[in-house]
Amino acid sequence: MLKSLKRQKLHESITDEVLKFIEQKGYAVGDRLPTERFFCEQFQISRPSFREAMKKLESFGVIEIKPGSGMYLRAEKTILTEMENFTLKFSMEKKALLEVIDLRELMEKHAIEQIVGSGQSLYLDKLGEIVDEYDRRRNKGEIPRKEDYLFHLALYEGSDNRLMLNLFKSIKEIDSLWADRVIEGLDMNVFGRETEPLHRLIYEAMKLGDVKKATKLISKHFEIMREDLKRIGG
Repeated sequence: MLKSLKRQKLHESITDEVLKFIEQKGYAVGDRLPTERFFCEQFQISRPSFREAMKKLESFGVIEIKPGSGMYLRAEKTILTEMENFTLKFSMEKKALLEVIDLRELMEKHAIEQIVGSGQSLYLDKLGEIVDEYDRRRNKGEIPRKEDYLFHLALYEGSDNRLMLNLFKSIKEIDSLWADRVIEGLDMNVFGRETEPLHRLIYEAMKLGDVKKATKLISKHFEIMREDLKRIGG
């Protein structure tokens, strides 16, 4: 029987336990996994918590959720073994996170070039609406995390590059896991906060067609993130 899970860091605990269960039971690729009800009863958790955790495993390519049919194993056994403690290993690995930042910087520079170069007024308007709400929340003393995500998402959507968009979505899942485990645990609320004013400046440069300035600002954005990351844990 699977052990009852503590409420703290519940989503991460659920994914870890499900991976262990799959490995112990010897499921093969394509096998249907036990029902949602089974896991919820074993873990003594709510269905919304379990579903959120399964979405993360699906984004990592470990399982496939088929509405009305169930959950199926997608990952090969060798990959599954590596995945068992993947989130924790990755969340604590600064080098890997710095590499993710490098990748995002390259992709977002390209996205800016594509949006401005092709005159994507639809996405420029969308970015304008997002930064307006972004600044409203900042002026109220709030942390605009949702708006930050939507701003960068709009860049990838405007790039008209599906691979980059999918990579970004996967990266954001990892970012969220890492933030839950590291930043929230350290109560380091200042992480990345100095990037906030840059979003409007990036948008305004793009609106003026100044790709050079916009890409320079996005580089500054990610450099701030690098420096904040390097300060964590010394």
